[in-house]
Amino acid sequence: MTPEHKNTVGEMLKQGRLRQRLSVGECSKRTHIAARYIEALEAEKWEDLPSESHRLGFLKLYCRFLGVSTDEVISIYQTKVPQTDETPSPESRAEKKEAMATATRPGRDFSPQSMAQVIGLAIFLLALAWVIYHVVSPKLSEQNPMPWVRRLAPTQARLLAPKPSIVVQKVRLQAQKSSWLRVTSRNQLLYEGILPAGMSKEWSGSGPYRIKVGDIHALSLFWNDQPVDLQVGANGSVNEVRVPPQ
Repeated sequence: MTPEHKNTVGEMLKQGRLRQRLSVGECSKRTHIAARYIEALEAEKWEDLPSESHRLGFLKLYCRFLGVSTDEVISIYQTKVPQTDETPSPESRAEKKEAMATATRPGRDFSPQSMAQVIGLAIFLLALAWVIYHVVSPKLSEQNPMPWVRRLAPTQARLLAPKPSIVVQKVRLQAQKSSWLRVTSRNQLLYEGILPAGMSKEWSGSGPYRIKVGDIHALSLFWNDQPVDLQVGANGSVNEVRVPPQ
């Protein structure tokens, strides 16, 4: 490679890229310069670039990316390439617009038109939701105007239902003569022993009571102040009764 060829713009750019072991595609992706424009810069095909301003802009951007001296590259370019001020053709203007977009925008942005479309779509969706709500909500209210009443009614009915009353059973035993006696209620022993003559015992509760007496002729039994005949079902002088009777 001759010194003259080494100092060309295209060779300086290409060598800067190769030193970093980058492909044209990788450079295009990272600089947002179209790959065909990078190839044109390295091949010095200046006519493939949209305009003189784009040549300079791409050269400066590409030099900064590769770490190549921007001033040296621009100086060599201006020395060897004649500067033109021609009016670009419609095709060149289209390419210029595309090149400016890739050179100045690092990524894809929303255009004003696309933003307006997004806003319009959002407004439309909000309006549609408002219409659906006001159309469907009254119908649901008519079908079930007070849904909470149905849920509360069973609970209220249960709370207002009268509680079953507990009947109090009262038992009283009175001894005319001393006699052995045993009284139980719900398997609980209430009394067992000799009830002396002239003494009485009384119990109140839900019952039932089981009463076993040793001498049916010595005791009198009253259930809720009603006399109970101890002789019914007696075995001799001994009997066991249940009050209230089954």
